[in-house]
Amino acid sequence: MRRITISIVFSTSVLFVACGGRFSSSSDNSINPRDTVKVPEWYTGEDSIAYIENAILQSPISVEDLLGLAEVHSVEDRLFYYNNEEMAKDDPEFAEAYRATHRDSADLRLANRFMRMANLVNINGKANDKLQWAIAVNAIIDTFRVAVPAVQKDSVIYEIPRVAGRFSSETQSEMNFQCYVDATVDYYLTIEAYRKWIEAVPSDIRPLVKEEYEAWHDLHDARFALWTDVSYTQGWYSMKPMEIEGYYENLSENRRAELEIERSIIFGAKPYQQKGTTVTAKEWDEWISENSVPDDIDYLNEMDHADLIPSDSLVTDRVNTLKSTFSRWLKARQTLAAALPKEQGDSYDNLTADIHSRMIGKLENIIPYEIY
Repeated sequence: MRRITISIVFSTSVLFVACGGRFSSSSDNSINPRDTVKVPEWYTGEDSIAYIENAILQSPISVEDLLGLAEVHSVEDRLFYYNNEEMAKDDPEFAEAYRATHRDSADLRLANRFMRMANLVNINGKANDKLQWAIAVNAIIDTFRVAVPAVQKDSVIYEIPRVAGRFSSETQSEMNFQCYVDATVDYYLTIEAYRKWIEAVPSDIRPLVKEEYEAWHDLHDARFALWTDVSYTQGWYSMKPMEIEGYYENLSENRRAELEIERSIIFGAKPYQQKGTTVTAKEWDEWISENSVPDDIDYLNEMDHADLIPSDSLVTDRVNTLKSTFSRWLKARQTLAAALPKEQGDSYDNLTADIHSRMIGKLENIIPYEIY
């Protein structure tokens, strides 16, 4: 995905610590890898744990790695804050409104683990690590249901944004973070949908579906990197994170909808007719060129904010990555289409053309993009 984060704060005091670590279990290794990491002095407490675990845990990342993250105590600290009797005396209405329930307590623990694992795989993970992350999330969902069995399994993941909103004072920074949480939940749902899809397809095409997933993963990251690093750079605009996360969330939702169409093509032999015109190589290059400069470059120059204009080297890197990942994704889909019966392969190619059209705005999204 995208972000380099050590710790994330939401609400006035709830801390979700990023990243995790691999515990040394080898009996013939007396050196704990945690002891080999030099932590900068400005990282303290839980941030130092996150720094160490991020330093030692690199791809490939297993489910066991993710579930073995060091325990932190921020949740209990924050629950104490919300249930503090002295605070209740000072402001009884606030205390009653924000008093943490048993469900809130379980939600906070779930959210803490979910976001820590997410940040780890975002920083250090590759496509297969994201699949391991989805399995690990499923495990902590099962743990949550032991504590709160009344919440249906398919609804548990939505407890994470619920608790983020429940304890938010709705400042801009907190609303930005809530959008990040929403987008991360949506991303998990998409990775989980892909994981189930890879498991469900016939074994003879499973490697090709896995290859398409890996190519999509890299293309997805490249599209977002172009958007956030090059074409949309208003550093002073406080709602920028909300809009970016809304865009990112939309990409995830549309991919899930596309996967359902692919399911109907491969399992239901349901024909798919192309909805838009095929994007030419020239149109694709023109779209990349148009999005390779900030959309407000004239304003940046006028307001003496030229330092916010991305460097030529950054633009070149993001553009080259986008082009190379797109080529790999297109080739993966063409290879998969060729392995299907002709009618199914043609439908799959038609869907590929429409996905490409949506990338550059020539075709309406399946899931409309809502600007917050």
